[in-house]
Amino acid sequence: MKIRFSPLFATILLGGKLAHGQVQAPALAGAGAPISPADRIYCGDQSSNTITVISPYDNTVLGTIALGSSRLQDVIGPQYVRSTNSHGLGFSRDGKYIVSLSVTTNTVTVVRTIDNSIVSQTWTDRAPHEAFFAPDNRTVWVGTRGTNHVTVVDGLVGEILDTIHTANGPSKVVFSPDGTTAYVNHIRDPVLSIVDVASRTTVQNITGLDDVFSSDMQISADGGTIWTMHKMAGTATVIDLNARRVVTAVNVGVEPNHANFAVLNGTTHVFTTVGASNETKVYRQDSPSSAPVYLTSIRSSGIEPHGLWGSPDNKWMFTVNEHSDTVDVISLETMEVTKTLNVGQEGQALIYVANAVPEGNGTANLGTQGLSTTAALNKIVDITSKPGSESMMPASNKTPTALVTIRSLGGLDMVQVIGRDIKLNTSYTMSATCQQCNGGQVPLLSFNATMKSPDGCGSAPQVLSFFKWYDVWDLESIQISET
Repeated sequence: MKIRFSPLFATILLGGKLAHGQVQAPALAGAGAPISPADRIYCGDQSSNTITVISPYDNTVLGTIALGSSRLQDVIGPQYVRSTNSHGLGFSRDGKYIVSLSVTTNTVTVVRTIDNSIVSQTWTDRAPHEAFFAPDNRTVWVGTRGTNHVTVVDGLVGEILDTIHTANGPSKVVFSPDGTTAYVNHIRDPVLSIVDVASRTTVQNITGLDDVFSSDMQISADGGTIWTMHKMAGTATVIDLNARRVVTAVNVGVEPNHANFAVLNGTTHVFTTVGASNETKVYRQDSPSSAPVYLTSIRSSGIEPHGLWGSPDNKWMFTVNEHSDTVDVISLETMEVTKTLNVGQEGQALIYVANAVPEGNGTANLGTQGLSTTAALNKIVDITSKPGSESMMPASNKTPTALVTIRSLGGLDMVQVIGRDIKLNTSYTMSATCQQCNGGQVPLLSFNATMKSPDGCGSAPQVLSFFKWYDVWDLESIQISET
């Protein structure tokens, strides 16, 4: 199924060869240009259903591209036909297009970077998560988690061209620097599929990844290394693409999200966002075959850092804080956050696109949806167990906790709970006091663990409830107890 928004105007093939575009990050040392006014950063904002557009030249938020209504306004109505749940992002190497994935409506949206206009929308298979343009700057390869194949889309026309069989639950696709090979990770098979781009055929599966669930990955600038991130296990698998084998698994921390690369002093460095501890960890990897060495941790200004991407000159890294609705600007010289920007709500992916707007100011078709004037609220709560039930906890003996996040979404507030180290097959209730109710605790929502972690505990990755919170309930009074 397709919707065509504008005529195709770009010539993709020149003399039978791929039209190589702007040098994009991650880039080799000296290959990328310094940050310029033509560059852009894009964030996929899940709750506000937007793409935030940022100028990294002066660290200014220019506005947002609305893909539909924000969460739970009219998105469940029978007349709603737009996209829902802006999530993954990718770009073309020439910088002319980005692609956005809407997980709930299975939508692949291609946006022209020079004027933020929608070029095409394609409805693909179940749960598209992340996608990238092939080196032809036209076809988009989509990781569709609900299937066992990658979907190939004509991004400029808006139609499905092909499917490529891989393992179960393909999550993301990245390409080798020379464009001849694609790599696919998965959420239901512990393998990395290697795909020949010309024939669109899986030619090999690298086995032995550290966990069956790999939500994200990134390839190094030299094409020699991939890190696959395992959010449920708290690890990353380091893969040598030259030898096509697993080098090692790294214990990154609780809820690692994305990884990315920069070349510093001639050596590849790896940056991994760790959601539960609100930090970005930095590693040095001397060669694709060598084990990485931990160097330092960069504290986030906000809660749950998720997507990240560097500048092509290897001087800056940008991370989006999912539960604070902010982006941190990190100096790779000092390894510190130098500035924080307010962006759309519940940022997931973040990409840096060099030379996205080679002329003009690039602000056409931008709005303000998702740029809330009410800051998100966050609180970590220790969960109270029933008397005598402590013996039922797994041997890890971790203290059960929850992160509670509250956002204002157009007159209806979203209350989100992440339950950590909780018991399986057990119900929990969150309560709070009403500001005008004389201090009594009122039950507000209940939830169960929905996923089992490797240590035997359970987790509830995303509990959502929608009601009026601001000016009614007291944040500091929140309690969560086993019921």
